[in-house]
Amino acid sequence: MQPDPTRKNYLLRDGEMSAVHFGFVSNPIKLVMLNANGFNAYSYKSILTPLGFHSVALDMRGHGMSNLPINIDTLKNWNIFRDDVVEFFDRYIKSPVILAGHSYGAVTGILAMPEIKNKVSGFVGFDPVLLRWPIRYLSHFSWFRDITKQKLAIARHAGRRKFEFDNFETAFNRYKERGAFRNFSDDALSDYLTGGLIPNGKGLKLSCEPLTEQAIFVAQAHNVFKSIKYLPKNNSNVIFAGKGGSVSFKSGRHAFKRELGQPSVSFDLDLDHMFPINKPEFAIDNLRKALSRAALNF
Repeated sequence: MQPDPTRKNYLLRDGEMSAVHFGFVSNPIKLVMLNANGFNAYSYKSILTPLGFHSVALDMRGHGMSNLPINIDTLKNWNIFRDDVVEFFDRYIKSPVILAGHSYGAVTGILAMPEIKNKVSGFVGFDPVLLRWPIRYLSHFSWFRDITKQKLAIARHAGRRKFEFDNFETAFNRYKERGAFRNFSDDALSDYLTGGLIPNGKGLKLSCEPLTEQAIFVAQAHNVFKSIKYLPKNNSNVIFAGKGGSVSFKSGRHAFKRELGQPSVSFDLDLDHMFPINKPEFAIDNLRKALSRAALNF
């Protein structure tokens, strides 16, 4: 039987990053997980607890229980999150691990790779967000980001999300079978809320507030393609989802295939963007394969 998850805070340059440890913490860390935008470390309990290895999931800046400042008015790319991952690895990761990430977490992990490649023995990317260069260029400008907050459906909906609740049950009933949570099990939704709700004096609120989530969605002035070449050539697996719409584009996915090889990159029309949580067995299988390959390569 696996132990209950435990939480630990890590000092970074301007605050504390919170992280949740899964498995036996007396063993060396084997995997680091980076959350999707709007989610949190505890959201991945359903895949990291059964994995059976010591894994640590980070609450990225602006998410979960981390206490790291974020200026949503000037945020134009994901480089500050990249720098957090680099600092965490520099200070706290002593031997090579599998790096896994979901959505914006996958992109952030890839952005960090040039600086942390010697501490990464394998990479698993769950549906990283890929946008074309005109959007990446225009995202440097605040006027474009402001427009995108209203025109991009996912950003518009995030900004309007109800985030204050009387109690846990009210929050659970609000989100159950709605939006991104429509295919979540009750346990998965409870995990998300356990890791994402904090007291606000009147009840509870989401620690990643709607305007923060929205600002991250539209801050796209970064170039993930420059960092693909730093991913482990013999142990990278990038899975793009296509069901219900895609957060990537064809030539962007081909850029990954050219660098990593066809077997390391897939596009699955039967998976939606939240598949690491609503199809945990599939995610667990891919993480275990990465851990096995890392052990063989070592």
